[in-house]
Amino acid sequence: VPIKGRGWDRVDFSENNCGGSVPSCVVADLEDCADDFVVRHGIACGRGETMYEDPETGYQVFTELAHKKRGKCCGSGCRHCPYDHANVKDKTSRIQQPAVLYEATSTRSKDDGDNTPAGAPRAGLKVLFFSTGKDSFLTLRSLAKSGDASDLALITTFDASTRTIAHQETHVDVAVRQASHLDVTLVGVPLHGKSEKYTDRIARGLKALTTRTGRPIDSLVFGDLHLQHIRDWREAELGSEGMGFKLEYPLWNVPYHELMDDLEASGVHCRVSASTVEGVAVGQSFVREWSEGLSADGIDCFGENGEFHSVAEVWKVSRERALGVGI
Repeated sequence: VPIKGRGWDRVDFSENNCGGSVPSCVVADLEDCADDFVVRHGIACGRGETMYEDPETGYQVFTELAHKKRGKCCGSGCRHCPYDHANVKDKTSRIQQPAVLYEATSTRSKDDGDNTPAGAPRAGLKVLFFSTGKDSFLTLRSLAKSGDASDLALITTFDASTRTIAHQETHVDVAVRQASHLDVTLVGVPLHGKSEKYTDRIARGLKALTTRTGRPIDSLVFGDLHLQHIRDWREAELGSEGMGFKLEYPLWNVPYHELMDDLEASGVHCRVSASTVEGVAVGQSFVREWSEGLSADGIDCFGENGEFHSVAEVWKVSRERALGVGI
């Protein structure tokens, strides 16, 4: 084998996608990537091809290049749709790429009645990573009470196959129901679990959001309470060290009794949606007395260590009371 640089070089096909290309001197072997449609799609796009064979089903799948040649979304929820699934009717069930699942009446697109003076910059959006649970809800409530609710948006990731939000074990339909009731724009990001990088999927979701609303991103917001290693990861991947966004943590180190006070003030009932420990049953109401009693069994009162997760049933009270605005 000659010395590297003299007639050969390593090619990492996992880094190829529709935005790049496979070197013209290289003929990639799709069978070498038999278990990963993401890699196959990248190679096919690099070759300028409009179809590739799905490694699991053997079916022929249109590439992003094929869809771009069509010039518009066909409405079928195609795997590689480059148009944010604009014409898909049942988005929660069918989208395979990030797309806006609900658009708030106050988050108008740049072409839809925007009153911003010509030439003036549009206000940026604070985008909350939203899981449907109590911590996400309390973070949203905190943001709404401290600023303009029209400057908020939600982003939710979910499994592309099951349509389930990880850890919470809630269907993405729940997030849409919450966003609709609270009238906050929501973008959904289906995760395929292949070689796609998480940050690439998030970037595409944020692009779908800014394209739809015509507004830039001001910051990314998280409902983390006190786990430093989680915050460190977010800073490394999404913050100044990674994607370059400003990150916010409104509930960071807020005492649990204060969080419980605010939850009770909202009138929103929360229940356990998933549990990893004995003694915490799915369906259990998340209330003060029960929560405070968990510490005797070594369980974090808010399940911050992953002991349990919850869903906030915001639709049972008015939007105004839930968010603490206009009352």
